[in-house]
Amino acid sequence: MQSRPHWASLSLACAFCLALIGSSSAIAQPTGPQPWWPTRPTPLPFVHSLFTSDMVLQRDVAAPIWGWSTPGDVVTITFNDEPTDQPAKAGADGKWMTKIGPFPAGGPHKLSIAGSTQRVELTNVLCGDVWLCSGQSNMNWPVRLAQNAEAEVKQASHPQIRSFTVGFYPSLVPLKLPPPARWEQCTPELARNFSAVGYYFARELNQTQKVPIGIIHSSVGATAAEAWVSGPALARLMPEDFPKELADLKQQAGDVGENYDHFAELEKWAAKVDPESAKKKYTSDPELDTSDWQEIDVPQPWEEAGLGDFDGLVWFRHHLEIPAEWAGEDLLLQLSVIKDFDIVWLNGKLLASSQLKGNTRNYTIEGSRVKPGKNLLTVAILNQEGPGGFCSMPSNMALRSVKRPAEKPLRPAGKWKAKKSVSITDLSEPFPEPKVGHYKTITGLYNGMIAPLEPYSIKGVVWYQGEANGPRWLQYRRLLPTLITDWREHFQSGEFPFLIVSLANTNPKQTKPTEPGWAEIRESQWRTARTVPNTGLANTIDTGDGNIHPPNKQEVGRRLALTARHLVYGEKELIYSGPQFSCMKIEGPKNDRIRLSFTHLGGGLAIKEGEEKLTGFAIAGEDKQFVWGNAVIDGDTIVVSSPEVAEPKHVRYGWAWNPLVNLYNKAGLPAVTFRTDE
Repeated sequence: MQSRPHWASLSLACAFCLALIGSSSAIAQPTGPQPWWPTRPTPLPFVHSLFTSDMVLQRDVAAPIWGWSTPGDVVTITFNDEPTDQPAKAGADGKWMTKIGPFPAGGPHKLSIAGSTQRVELTNVLCGDVWLCSGQSNMNWPVRLAQNAEAEVKQASHPQIRSFTVGFYPSLVPLKLPPPARWEQCTPELARNFSAVGYYFARELNQTQKVPIGIIHSSVGATAAEAWVSGPALARLMPEDFPKELADLKQQAGDVGENYDHFAELEKWAAKVDPESAKKKYTSDPELDTSDWQEIDVPQPWEEAGLGDFDGLVWFRHHLEIPAEWAGEDLLLQLSVIKDFDIVWLNGKLLASSQLKGNTRNYTIEGSRVKPGKNLLTVAILNQEGPGGFCSMPSNMALRSVKRPAEKPLRPAGKWKAKKSVSITDLSEPFPEPKVGHYKTITGLYNGMIAPLEPYSIKGVVWYQGEANGPRWLQYRRLLPTLITDWREHFQSGEFPFLIVSLANTNPKQTKPTEPGWAEIRESQWRTARTVPNTGLANTIDTGDGNIHPPNKQEVGRRLALTARHLVYGEKELIYSGPQFSCMKIEGPKNDRIRLSFTHLGGGLAIKEGEEKLTGFAIAGEDKQFVWGNAVIDGDTIVVSSPEVAEPKHVRYGWAWNPLVNLYNKAGLPAVTFRTDE
């Protein structure tokens, strides 16, 4: 798999967020090859890719650590050159796993992992608290696009904060590895691309708790919650909600599991559709008799190079003479524009493959595969229609050092050997597609961006999502608790804290007493925080100012940290929430007013500084025809009435996309929006 650029999720957000607002209809998913499809095989590493230098290891717990080796291999681990308690033994599938710790907060430390033939040494390792930050575009929003970006980036030097960003990958099956990434230190150069919410949350905790903080950032813009839940959990806990989607997913994925290897399937496909290629070792025999192959000039469409008007599979072979000074270095292989699909081998081992028609192929050759001298490059190209093969200029074919990109490259353009194989009409089976979906694929983001992280030890989760589920707010009351249960089961870290960001105000200001919008999804978020153990809510109803991507991520991070400090870090006297509605009473000589009581008074109820009258309250009788209410603070309660409603029964507060709300406590935290007629 390839890692996602930091802008990729933002592109998804910009493209799809507005379409999601106020619409429950599903967006049509694209068909055919997509830029996020994998192009290179990823061998299972000796140590899982979550364990790198600069990482944060969860403190005060026995933390799992795992990887892959040869079956039966004994793996030992040392921490600061001291052996840990238990070595690990690789099973029949090659996987090894053990636990290390508990270690107190601190560092930097050295972590060494050694097998019989492999050794990895990780440096600058910190022990602290690891928070998984997930959701959609507002979690994905980077520091460089948030409020006061230039000043914040310049000051983003925090040695005890680290981030691991998971790339976009919507898999149809659970994966063992996330897209390539590594832990990054918090420096101005790197922190500019950190999740802004994650970073400001981490900064607050680091400053108040004096412990290292690691954030694992795994989010994608415009995504619905069901994309982040495992298939078995949806089937078990919500069997009536997604039967068609789960059935479609099963049909797409086929009878494969987490051990599915797309690139192994490509090699099987090539051998099946052209058995002669496997028998004569087209990809690996440097001395293959090619007397029945044609010598053609590359690059140019094969119709012009002498292969005739042919749609189907064509094999190409070429020898690269790699200079001695490049031995062991990563190289970049540029193979022109290819039409349509290609599979590339180097010295008999599959290197890469792409199905993006008409795109320039840029493939990295890892240093471990680079040997000086003669190297065999084999390319199988399947063309479906139109010009086929290498279809660009000679200057677009190159092999160069990644380390020294300005150095003169090798030019693979020139004479190549080519052999026509099976025609497109005689192809026995189609070119294999990877088991990859789209950002809307049910369970897809769990499979590709959460499952590969499990069971890494975490302190808790920060969740900023709900926009895409707004129209299905009632279902969300069950869906979000299902996600929480699912993740807690899979991470095996107990009933860890789960912090929820209540959606900010967006769209034009409220003009009617009640309006359709996000009020109900906010209610479902609050309901989850009230009913699911060890969860908390950060209310951001006043941070949006109509913007679907509010730039003030600092306040979001601060309020999340307040919730964490109370819920997780033992600051029980800390005021961490604005007023929350608790109960109502109809009163007055004529039962013509409603008295509202609240928890989380935070020193007392208050009107937003600079304003004189409470706003945002609506009142209705049994008919639920809401009108603006007159609301006044009376001690620790609020009394609401209206001359238009003689016998009031219900009150709503902040019931709109962008409500006119100004109720706070004296600690400066806004009231949670609510309705008494839930």
